[in-house]
Order: sequence, then C-alpha cells, then structure tokens
Amino acid sequence: MPDAEVRAPGPPERLPGGFVAEVVRVGDTVRRTSPARDAYVAGLLTHLHRVGADLAPRHLGRDAHGRQVLSYVEGRVPWRDREDPAYFADAALIGLGGLIRRLHDACAGSPLAAGAETVCHGDLSPKNTVYRDTSDGLLPVAFVDWDRAAPGRRIEDVAFACWHWAESGTGADPVEFARRCRLVCDGYDAAGAAAHAAGTAPHPPGARPLAAGTGPLPAGRRSPDPVTLPRRELVDVMLDQMEGTWRGIAAGAERDEPGMRRLRAAGVVEMVRGWHAWLRRHRPAVRAALAG
Repeated sequence: MPDAEVRAPGPPERLPGGFVAEVVRVGDTVRRTSPARDAYVAGLLTHLHRVGADLAPRHLGRDAHGRQVLSYVEGRVPWRDREDPAYFADAALIGLGGLIRRLHDACAGSPLAAGAETVCHGDLSPKNTVYRDTSDGLLPVAFVDWDRAAPGRRIEDVAFACWHWAESGTGADPVEFARRCRLVCDGYDAAGAAAHAAGTAPHPPGARPLAAGTGPLPAGRRSPDPVTLPRRELVDVMLDQMEGTWRGIAAGAERDEPGMRRLRAAGVVEMVRGWHAWLRRHRPAVRAALAG
C-alpha cells in the first residue's frame, strides 16, 4: 500500500547515519525521507518480498509526514568505519557476495530491470548492510537504503561493494585488497552455482524469478547456466565508480544540496579521491592478484 497513510505507533528513535536522508525508528517500523524515485523503490521492495528474497525491509507505505515507512530489520549495522573486524572477516565477505547474488537473481528478467541485466542496489556499503550473529560469525542478512536502486549490470554492485569492504588508501596492501575482492566475487559466483544445482536459479528474462528454497524446477524445465562475473572488468569499474562518487558529491555540494554538503564536510570527497588515486597507482598489482 504505497499510498496509504501509516500511523506512528510510538515515539521516534533517531537512527545513526542519515547523511542524506533523516532516518528514525518508530516501533517495529523505520521512517525516512522519501526518495526521489519513491514509486520505483516501493515497487522493488514489494517485488523482493513477493518472491521471498528475504534481503530487504518491506515497504509499508507513507506516514502523515510523507515519509517512507519500512519494516524494521533486526540486526547490527557497522555505522563506524572498521569498528569490528568481524564485519570484514572472510566468511562475511563470502556471505556478502551471496547476498548480492540473491538480489540480482531475484530481479533479473523482471520488469523492474527494464531490459538491463538486473536491478542494482547502487549504494552497497557496510553502513547500508544489516548483520546478525551466527555460528559462522557475523554475517550480512539484508540491505537498507535503496534510494539509488536502478537497472544495471551485476558487476556494478559487486565492484561498488568491493571497494567499500576492501581497505584501500595509504598503507593498504594491494594484494590483500585484491584477495578481499576475490572473496566477494567467489561468494557471488558460488551462490549462483548452488542455486543452479538446486534448480532454484531464475528463469530466462521475462519469466518470474523463483525464490530461494522453493524447490527444483518442474520436470522438463531447465534453469539456464549461472551467470559468472566478468572479473577482468572489476578494477576499471571500481575506478570509474570512485571517480564518479567523489566528483558527484563535490558537484552536489556546490549546488548546495544538504546531503552532499554534509558528506563533503565529513571529508568523504577527499577520502574517496584518495582511494581512487591509490587504486590507479596499484592497478597492475591488484589486477595480477585478482587473476592469481
């Protein structure tokens, strides 16, 4: 019910983050500034719930203030950079790749993809990821902040995640950076292979995706071979994204956009610009390590 008014069940609790959108928790819901493409985001979250993807909050409508109302996702979010190494452990990186794969497979071939490979979240970072404690450690279970979701290529989301979870910049090790990127990619491709083997991979474009765990395909129907990532493109995509990010924030701040001004004031422009310069310098080493 994207246009229905949702009443607040209690007093609000301001949540951390919120550089661009104000975010508060009210009971078992989250209220946040409605995104510019509210109808698309509402349709996407509704689709993900309908197919049982289980990786995003539910879209519940809008409240009396016109804010987007979402279900609250229980778990932990690393609001502060590198606050706990467990968020960046190998198992968490592999799980991250698998979670991104579940999103992409759930949207591939749907009208939301609009003829593109899939729908991309567009802003995959630790601060937009919910983790829960498991027997294998802290693992990612859901993504939040879907404001930048749009049709795109699978490699775009994976690349964006890689340079947010793998440490770059002064003092960083290019080989370790590449190793962490490789774990995300391995998790992504392994999840696709597992879904294919179980018969739960998505149907060809135009058909409704199957939710994970719904069982094998009917007799006589074969899921297509799983899509694998074009890893040779990864470094170039990351470089393009880094440059586009710092330039976009700087330009938005110059246009006096409040969210972009806050990001610039927090030093994000110079931070990402430094990451970009570091990756350009170490591009050959990172590429070699990724191929190793």
